[in-house]
Amino acid sequence: MTHDDLHEQEELDAPTVTLEAIGNSLRSIRRQRGLTLRGVESESDGRWKSVVVGSYERGDRALTLKKAIGLASFYNVPLDQLLGLSLPSSEGPKRLTFDLNAIRTGGKSLPEPLLRYLQEICRLRSDWNGVMLSTRAADTLAIASIADRHPDALRQWAIDQGILIG
Repeated sequence: MTHDDLHEQEELDAPTVTLEAIGNSLRSIRRQRGLTLRGVESESDGRWKSVVVGSYERGDRALTLKKAIGLASFYNVPLDQLLGLSLPSSEGPKRLTFDLNAIRTGGKSLPEPLLRYLQEICRLRSDWNGVMLSTRAADTLAIASIADRHPDALRQWAIDQGILIG
């Protein structure tokens, strides 16, 4: 594998960051601090206007790197945490391999959005071997969310459902 191939694979495995995801992270951090939007303006002595922070949280306004660094400093969190890039557990999500046959035959008890998501991964990857589907770390986070499970508990849940290989 060439250096370019490795770089391309890293880009494929990297999480996609959207304004919505950043906004959700900003809102979550603000609320964890027990602050309203007006409270942010007040606590920052007007440096962070409530209307501006609100527009970042809604994804209506792009957050520059300079502003992101300033907000991370104000909230006293690492920049990756502010941008929603850090993982909730110390190890991060694990890659999982799902048994597509088991999902097809026993998938009635699985949430319909999860079945559609797994099918969409197969479609996007043009992976129609029909036997198994290996997920990436970002997929695992999404699957945990759709399955209404914490990422650290997803593996055991999938084992209990009989849909995990290995």
